[in-house]
Amino acid sequence: MTTRVLFVCTANSARSIMAEAILRQLGGADFVAESAGTEPAQPDERALAALEKLGFTTSGLRSSRLAEFDGQQFDYIISLCDRTRHECQSRFASQNFLAWDFADPVAGNTLELFDRTALQLKERIEMFLRVLSHASDRGHLFDRPQSFFKIMADPLRLQMISLLAQHGELCVCDLVEATGMSQPKVSRHLAQLRDYGLLIDRKTARWVHYRINPALPDWMRHVINTVNDYNLNYQTAR
Repeated sequence: MTTRVLFVCTANSARSIMAEAILRQLGGADFVAESAGTEPAQPDERALAALEKLGFTTSGLRSSRLAEFDGQQFDYIISLCDRTRHECQSRFASQNFLAWDFADPVAGNTLELFDRTALQLKERIEMFLRVLSHASDRGHLFDRPQSFFKIMADPLRLQMISLLAQHGELCVCDLVEATGMSQPKVSRHLAQLRDYGLLIDRKTARWVHYRINPALPDWMRHVINTVNDYNLNYQTAR
């Protein structure tokens, strides 16, 4: 089944155009990627150059008005700035809406910012694709709120999620020390949280470091932050 994704931004000239091109190439035939703007301009030549530096095709890219996609159904609507998140979240309330906030390289007006934004979008989209690839018969975390709350109901998982919300990134040894649980038990639960798409990891030498997946929908991040703010028992320092 083909997954349809629409990236939205204000001008549809840089961030959303780059995201469209990146997902088209990385997702292949399994994905249909589109992009649109609430106030579309023209594709920024610096954005196109940044894509080409990373090996992405730019042919056929154009700035589109969001109204062109009225009535169409997408599996995911992804906003790339706060402005479009506020403008579009209610508009697409019946569809899966994700908010990714990327600084506007046009405002910075340097080639380095366009290169950096393209690279960051590539990394985020690769992460998004990895999360989707872990979808199973249990239902994908993004699509089924009950799966998310079932995960949060486990005391150890909830404590580790809260610790990661506080500190940003922790290694397995940090979480073992903070929770008082055995390393195998902590690692097993962390692997499950990663497979659900709630966490991402990176390896350095013999340690694995975890952090909350930045691609989570706003409402999930809000639940995590609320739990963290009002449950002092989970606020254990390193």
